Amino acid sequence: MVGLKNSNNDRALIQWYQLFINQSAQHSAESHCHWKKAEDLGLPNKKEEHWKYTPLEQLLAHTFTIPSTCMVSEKMRDELSLKLHAYRLVFINGSFSSRLSDNYTGLWQINVNKGPNRQVLPDPIQSEFFLHLTESLSTETTHIRLPTGKIAKRPLYLLFISQGSDKENTINTIYYRYHVDIESYAQGQIIEHFTSINTQGHFSGARATCSIGHHVNFNHIKLAFENRNSYHFSHNDIALDHNTTVHSNIFMFGARLSQHQTSARTTGKRSHLTINSLLLPSKNDISNIRTYLEHNTGYSVSRQLHKIIASDYGKGIFSGLIKVAQHALKINSKMANHNLILDPMAEIYTKPQLEIYADDVQCTHAATLSRIETEQIFYLRARGIPYKEAKKIIIYAFVTEITEAIKYKEIRDIVLEHIANTFMEIGI
Repeated sequence: MVGLKNSNNDRALIQWYQLFINQSAQHSAESHCHWKKAEDLGLPNKKEEHWKYTPLEQLLAHTFTIPSTCMVSEKMRDELSLKLHAYRLVFINGSFSSRLSDNYTGLWQINVNKGPNRQVLPDPIQSEFFLHLTESLSTETTHIRLPTGKIAKRPLYLLFISQGSDKENTINTIYYRYHVDIESYAQGQIIEHFTSINTQGHFSGARATCSIGHHVNFNHIKLAFENRNSYHFSHNDIALDHNTTVHSNIFMFGARLSQHQTSARTTGKRSHLTINSLLLPSKNDISNIRTYLEHNTGYSVSRQLHKIIASDYGKGIFSGLIKVAQHALKINSKMANHNLILDPMAEIYTKPQLEIYADDVQCTHAATLSRIETEQIFYLRARGIPYKEAKKIIIYAFVTEITEAIKYKEIRDIVLEHIANTFMEIGI
């Protein structure tokens, strides 16, 4: 860290390094390796293709700090929780709270590792600076296991509560890390829910790795509903064995700057992967969704559908890459990104890509960008529907394909309620 210039990038790196050193007694050898990788990669900048439209200046201008202990009451927890028939685990400012979590979690087995002897976790499918930053600065790992042949009737609900800092120009730095093992012939669902305890800003990093055995049916839902002064960077890795079905649905609403990346790798034949996402950047929000998929074995199917609705001065970004290995024959893979712009100053950038090294595959990608057409509004108004109601009908028709893919009705209703609240704020 010697010889750095006095820029926001350099100050941020120095601050994160100091936080890392201050917590050195809690870090494992793996944490040190991740910090070294983060240093080697360096903070991304706009010259890099993936970061061209994701400005970091506002985030990096803050002073970063580790939040003090936050006392959350059971009443406060319940107010922040979603009303779900699920087993609940609660995390506050990066740490697991046994006091606020359910003592009984059914077939789900939970183990929290802390300190320098934490269990070694899978290597990243795709390396990235903020991924390694989260790995290096997180101080505990929650291991979640669903044993062989077990069918979990109730989902596991992970509630991540982050607290902002009340000091001017200071932002709390919070990191969550968990690993999931869904063993062969098992079935289960995990719901991630990120929320804020106040309206002050915080910077939350989240990292999940999922090892999925063969003949598994696994459903994952991520709900990032943090406050508008927050920053959220997350990375989920999914490794699929053969004859496995995985559905992942990501909904990100509210944060000032957010980025989520799902990286997946098929290591067995006849796997089926679905990844859907919905972003609603409004006001001055910037929302970024990325996917990276490696088909390393043949006879597998993947479907991706990503939608962005941008309003006010909001900015949405999508980038996705499907990579098919040389001997991965009979792959059927589709990726689509459909976008809707509601206001003249809103922006959406999209970059779907294919990288194919095998013959005899069916791989496609598509991207569309549209506005609400005058003819659509006219058609509905001619049938007696007011202007704002007509606009709302068109928007809900646009998101239906994503929301209807949620098999859990309670979650679907929650997502629709957040969509309604978002557009109520902008006058729809």
